[in-house]
Amino acid sequence: MDLYKELKLQPVRSEPDVWISRLVLYEDIDPKNPKAIRDIRLTRGLNIIWAEELEDDSSTDEITGHSAGKTTFCRFLRYVLGENTFGTKAAMELIRRALPNGYVAAEIHVGGKKWAVRRPFGSGRMTYVKENATIEEMLQERTGAVSQEEYPKKIGLDGLLDELETGQIVQTAESIQWSHVLAWCTRDQEARFQNIHDWRSPRSESDTPSFRFPKAGPLFVMRTVLGLFLPDELEGEERLAELQREKERLTKEIEEKRREPQFRVNLYDLQLRQRLKTVFPNEMDIDSRPFRSGDFLPEDLERLTKRAISQIETAIGDLERERVELQTKIDDLGAEISHHEREFAEMDALFNLEEAAAKELDQGLSQRQEQRGNLQAHQDKKCPFGDVLIRECSYVLERQRLLRETELQDTHAMEQAEARRTEECRKITEGKNHIRKTIADLKGERQDALTKRDALLAGVREKHDELRDLQRTRDELDAWTKRRDEPGGHDELFYLRQKLNTAEAEIAKIEKELAELLRQHDENRERLAAIFSGAVRSVLSSDGHDGTVSLDNREPAFRITHGPAMSGEAMETLSVLLADVVSLVYHTVSEKAHLPGFLVHDSPREADLGIRIYRSFIRFAASLQSHFGGAEKCPFQYILTTTTAPPDELRGADYVKLLLNASTPAGLLLGRNVGAAIPEDARQRLF
Repeated sequence: MDLYKELKLQPVRSEPDVWISRLVLYEDIDPKNPKAIRDIRLTRGLNIIWAEELEDDSSTDEITGHSAGKTTFCRFLRYVLGENTFGTKAAMELIRRALPNGYVAAEIHVGGKKWAVRRPFGSGRMTYVKENATIEEMLQERTGAVSQEEYPKKIGLDGLLDELETGQIVQTAESIQWSHVLAWCTRDQEARFQNIHDWRSPRSESDTPSFRFPKAGPLFVMRTVLGLFLPDELEGEERLAELQREKERLTKEIEEKRREPQFRVNLYDLQLRQRLKTVFPNEMDIDSRPFRSGDFLPEDLERLTKRAISQIETAIGDLERERVELQTKIDDLGAEISHHEREFAEMDALFNLEEAAAKELDQGLSQRQEQRGNLQAHQDKKCPFGDVLIRECSYVLERQRLLRETELQDTHAMEQAEARRTEECRKITEGKNHIRKTIADLKGERQDALTKRDALLAGVREKHDELRDLQRTRDELDAWTKRRDEPGGHDELFYLRQKLNTAEAEIAKIEKELAELLRQHDENRERLAAIFSGAVRSVLSSDGHDGTVSLDNREPAFRITHGPAMSGEAMETLSVLLADVVSLVYHTVSEKAHLPGFLVHDSPREADLGIRIYRSFIRFAASLQSHFGGAEKCPFQYILTTTTAPPDELRGADYVKLLLNASTPAGLLLGRNVGAAIPEDARQRLF
């Protein structure tokens, strides 16, 4: 069946926006002697990567189709198209250990421009690109290095998103990235083709940015890339997303506000009871008393709180009176201490006078003693007033007689003065010691009073805090009880509900408008649906099978039906495969679609697809290429890896671009078992 011919589809594109014409794996890229492991030539149209597998169930040979490198080949394709990784962490480590100088190179066509690129899968770090060149020409140069972040932009992959109607997922404001589109076009084998929106599995460790909503996000990207939005519709979607976020916020806030009165009532009720138990430790029924009750019922918490407030205020008054009394005592003791300190100062003054008198007496005695000494020292010399010796001079003799008399008098006077002075000093010292002890005792008593006063002040502050907390808790409980129980007691909640009602009404209005706009998509959607229906009927030639495309809840959905009923699990897998291929076909005939025109399916047969349907599916893909008269004129590139033999007519070089077989090292993608050279303990650590 020629789908284009039957549906009268007119292609508007002559080549894919993205396709790979060559992929080369290098063991080493030494410019003088590069060592290529594989040089894989690809074309537009259908490219089959076939890992042969024996179909004899009785064979004892090792599995030959699996582990040959199909998924690694797909990961290398994704890698040269901008993905950060080329395998799981364990797989990458094995490849790096086996090929430490390895590179993958490719010739990529982006938006009509040809690029030669090489990226390291060994220990190298930099990616290199060269426009309008072959791989060999690029290897001869060491220029054109780009970082991982710059790479997709440098070769024009990011620029493919410029023509999209919107650059973000309006519901979440997440940016639509090239890596998202790449993920759709190169689904993980680990995702098992379960549905159209699961593109990546965590098991593949691809580092593709995830979506906040794992279903709605990818489906929005698909619809955007397919061009199934009108400008007015996008504005409506953006406004709807904004309102839905507002609704979500209001709903959450209302729920919190709705719970808040009761939460606050419970909180303050508990706190009030705890505080009342502190005031009335002997009241055993505080936990069971209501907050407010009738006058004839037992004392409720409100009245008990009033009694507690009165009791605390009384306690504060008692403490204040005691504090005033203590302060008076402290002041009196301070005055008495000051009086005794003045007495002590007066004693110091008397003591100083006695010391001064003693010094004066001592000074006079010293002068006379000095005169006696001088006369005694010069008695053998001549007197200057007469021609006689000094000891014979009558004047000197008279002076010595007087000094002898005063010497006896001075000695007696000194003895009496010393006795008086000693007695006075003793009395002064005893008086000072007595005053000193009295002051110390008074200060000790005053310090005790100060300590008691400070304790009373702390007690007063504590009681004031207790009173304030009790009153505040009672008032808060009263206020929140009124908010909970009285109509209009929580105006904020009423206001929020009004805003929510307004938002919901506007959401309903916009959804109705968007439903009306969807009907304007009939031409585009019907064309996509017609292509999908034709594809289903082409693959499933038996009567009754058909395909439908809908925009349920404004999200694309592809379904294979058999009469009125849905089909089984295998049909679910086929619907995903056909949805991708049909999107590729739709891209070739719609100017509004912006797919890259590039598609990779890794081992779809392994996702529970029967052999007859599988081969019919491959024939359908080949028929799309045939419509254009050959691969060189095909406006898309479709790469399929498989362990199942393709139909006989598709096993030639026109379709099978790489033949792998795991039975020998040469049949492996990298020409060797990359895990064989790794010690067993290292392999266990890696995995």
